Amino acid sequence: MLGNMDLRLLKFESYEDYLKSLIKTEDYRYLSTMQPIKKLVTLGYRCSAKVYEENEFHKLRKQLHEQINPKVSSILYGNFFKGTDAGLKALVDREEANLLQKLSTIIFLQVRQRSGFDLSGYIDYEKSLRDCTLKAPDRTNWKAVFEGRARLRPKPNDLSFYDWHRSVLCYNDTYNFEIVRSSDTLMFKHKADHKRIPVCDSPNPYSENVTRVMIPSEIYGYIILYDHIIR
Repeated sequence: MLGNMDLRLLKFESYEDYLKSLIKTEDYRYLSTMQPIKKLVTLGYRCSAKVYEENEFHKLRKQLHEQINPKVSSILYGNFFKGTDAGLKALVDREEANLLQKLSTIIFLQVRQRSGFDLSGYIDYEKSLRDCTLKAPDRTNWKAVFEGRARLRPKPNDLSFYDWHRSVLCYNDTYNFEIVRSSDTLMFKHKADHKRIPVCDSPNPYSENVTRVMIPSEIYGYIILYDHIIR
């Protein structure tokens, strides 16, 4: 997980730059050449934090880049889908385009709990996929969802969440969307192209920014997808 990794290393393009960042001005004053200064730094005499060997530095930087920019081919959870549910199949079809930031899909889902009460919410699909890959807290296990071992369900950290039993309502901005306060309808704004995305089935001045598709689902009853092509 990113939280346990040394993010400082992303600032340095080379091991040389990394070592130079640990050198203090007084080191140049007392040691005339760079080689002994680097030796002192490498041994940890000039820094209280851990000093990485060159092979460690390159290995950790590579791991950080893989976490931040995971390869799409390695995280296509839809590859595990072997079922027939039309709603899940629609999500499989949109997965790669969302990860490549060509398409941004918002999922509306309303699910019934064992208590008989519903949970509903709007889910930022790309964020949810990314959180799964980065093992973020309270993430959706998309591999299990597509395999049929787990159910997709709205969460309090999604774009919007409503617990019908407890009357708990949550709104959250994400990497991709921010909430637009409107008295008429719930609306989101895409952070990359600043287009407004209305999530309603009635005519709206911004309706051209999104395609709304309602898909019958054997598992979920129906899933509504709001597809926005990123410009």
